[in-house]
Amino acid sequence: MKKAFSLILALCILAGLSAPASAAPFHRNAVYEYYSAEGFYVDSIGNTWSYSYHVPQIFAYSPAADEINAEIAERFAKPVEHQFEVMLGRHSLSMWNTEWHAYWNGTQLFLLVSSTMDSDITDCCAYGYDFETENRITNEMILDQLGISEEEYLENLEEKVRLMFEDAFRSVPAEKLEDYGYSDLLSKTLSWLDMEQPMYIDGTGEIVTIVKIASAAGAGWYYHYATPFAYG
Repeated sequence: MKKAFSLILALCILAGLSAPASAAPFHRNAVYEYYSAEGFYVDSIGNTWSYSYHVPQIFAYSPAADEINAEIAERFAKPVEHQFEVMLGRHSLSMWNTEWHAYWNGTQLFLLVSSTMDSDITDCCAYGYDFETENRITNEMILDQLGISEEEYLENLEEKVRLMFEDAFRSVPAEKLEDYGYSDLLSKTLSWLDMEQPMYIDGTGEIVTIVKIASAAGAGWYYHYATPFAYG
């Protein structure tokens, strides 16, 4: 059993490293999968788990690409490696899905990576890389190229988050809102809105921000996608 999973790990890594070196056009062969594994697993007490692990890496040779790849590996590949160790011990999985999506804006690549863990807790982050300049794309760069000021961005983001809260609590009578901690949760969420929260440009050209939403249960907050300059 141990040899079998060791072979899986080796094949996953080799599959990624064997990706073609050409990145022109930029959309082709620009991303390879550091881990790519799917299947079913039965733990020692008979529980059957369906898992899907896909962890991306940018196929480019630059300090910026190395930095992004190291961050993705630390945040998303390490938990996958732990799940393989869990399988070797025939224990129950604590994470069963890791996936990624690529969005292009000319030569700019935006990677959205997420994983789903026990109790439906989701971790996610976004990374931006420009194949032409070989630089990392920062939040400030995104706003600058779209002609949006930080003040305008944060103002629109706050408005969108307020609308999200209103929609989420729409079925709760006004007199019952505080029983659910509405004001406190909204205030806490708004206090977290800053230029540090990950953002990317999606396939429609819209800015998407990964915001932390305060919650009264579980870990105390969860991630949600907000589009500060789009309706709905």
